[in-house]
Amino acid sequence: MKNYLQVLLSSIILLSTYSLNAQISYGGKPHDFGKSIDLPPFEQTNPSLLSHIDLTDTKDCGALEFAKNLSLNTKGEIKWQYISTDQKDIYRLGIVSPGALAVGLYFSEFYLPPQAQLFMYSPDYKQVKGAYTANSNPENGLFAIDYVLGDSLIIEYQLPKNSKQKAHLQISEVLHAYRNVDIRYGETKDAGFCEVNVNCPEGDGKKRQRDAVVRLLIKNGSKSSFCSGSVVNNTSEDRTPYILTADHCGKNASEDDLTQMLIYFNYQSEGCEDPVQPPALQSMLGCELIAASSNAHILGSDFFLVKLLEDIPEDYHPYFAGWSRSIAPSAKGYGIHHPDGDIKKISTYTQTLTTATYSNGIPNAHWRVVWAKTETNHGVTEGGSSGSPIFNEWGYIVGTLTGGQASCSNLLAPDFYGKMSYHWEANGSEDDQQLKPWLDPLQTGAENLSGVFLGVEEDPLNTQQIAQIAPNPASSQIAFHFSKTTGEEYQLSIRSISGQQLWQQEIAINQNKIDISFLPSGIYFCQIKSGDKKQILKLIKL
Repeated sequence: MKNYLQVLLSSIILLSTYSLNAQISYGGKPHDFGKSIDLPPFEQTNPSLLSHIDLTDTKDCGALEFAKNLSLNTKGEIKWQYISTDQKDIYRLGIVSPGALAVGLYFSEFYLPPQAQLFMYSPDYKQVKGAYTANSNPENGLFAIDYVLGDSLIIEYQLPKNSKQKAHLQISEVLHAYRNVDIRYGETKDAGFCEVNVNCPEGDGKKRQRDAVVRLLIKNGSKSSFCSGSVVNNTSEDRTPYILTADHCGKNASEDDLTQMLIYFNYQSEGCEDPVQPPALQSMLGCELIAASSNAHILGSDFFLVKLLEDIPEDYHPYFAGWSRSIAPSAKGYGIHHPDGDIKKISTYTQTLTTATYSNGIPNAHWRVVWAKTETNHGVTEGGSSGSPIFNEWGYIVGTLTGGQASCSNLLAPDFYGKMSYHWEANGSEDDQQLKPWLDPLQTGAENLSGVFLGVEEDPLNTQQIAQIAPNPASSQIAFHFSKTTGEEYQLSIRSISGQQLWQQEIAINQNKIDISFLPSGIYFCQIKSGDKKQILKLIKL
């Protein structure tokens, strides 16, 4: 084997980490793509490690385990297939994990030199991951590549002809999926028969909240699991990439494991019907723990806040969801989630949430919900839904899923969501036990916060630019700076986050200063109207 490629494959102790690049592929195709090729040598996982497989399908026993992480059963040097072309040196290696529904890779060392490319694909070329390039290199060496369906994969490394630069790749584990992967699309689904796809009529008017919900593939030592989570806003609205999920999803993951967590955006059907093939993946890799409820999930409100190690790409179109920490129960709303790791679903409630104690945990830390039958079906939650948000009728997150008994065979059984109001500062006195320091960094005291998109939001209410507010945030007085300097009069109103009108007045352009000292600290909306023109601006009162 040429010494331009240094590759070690073994089961090793992972290194500590602090930063990792997003798992964004850079296109391209493997050599001889689509052609019949001589398969490379295949290394095999150690089947003796496939013990204690967990077939429990529940929300109450932690994250939904769907895979074991196995070492390779190798002795001595790994033999790669070498291919020489006029422009490139190419190396291939096969890996097989007998009986797996899908296989993926975890790396403890990952470095690609400039101009090199790495692909991972199924032997039939139907699934290709990559190319990964020098832009993919993590600072700490820890990396992961999302799984391909089937029990085998091929790694292909390409570099310019006669390059003297070396790659350093060390595969620590092979993900061996034994259930709950999307191998059976077009026949059956992983999620229950009663579930409702998020783009069915029940999801109309909820597309912003839909775009906040993500699927999580969490590495917990020797196993990998599915949960759900949401991208959340904070009062500085600086698009910090916070993901909120359940403590029982991530509490067993080490710092290194979290840097290899995969976060999937927009994993959903385009319409109401199930897709014939799994949707295209938009994923990111790696996060760090920011705060979590300090006790086991049955003792606290069960939240887990992480921050992605890279900003979310704008072409993922993420929505940073708003939230409410009000103690008042919501009369109606919905949950959006990834049951059994499946595509995004929506479940609807029409009965007022009630305060509840989950299992033998802290009293009154959870919301109790019973799901309702809707136009399409009767959505519930399942394993893999854990950590997903429940929204009130205004589209604000009011809780995160801990567990419950609801299922397609038990439609009227309750589910339980840890309250945002309890997450806020009731799990402990330290910053890393609360949401408050992170979701209200401006210390506004806001009880509610609306969501924002990553890029410029197209809002039909704001197509007419009438005025701007300054200062904002403000403590006692604001001024409206109008786009015109003479002529018109305007009707101004200030409304609460729930829509209640708190103040209204007609003013001329030269009467632009407004006293807001009477308002409590929080988030408000200022509406400006003139004739058929209308604009709504957000105001933060300190």
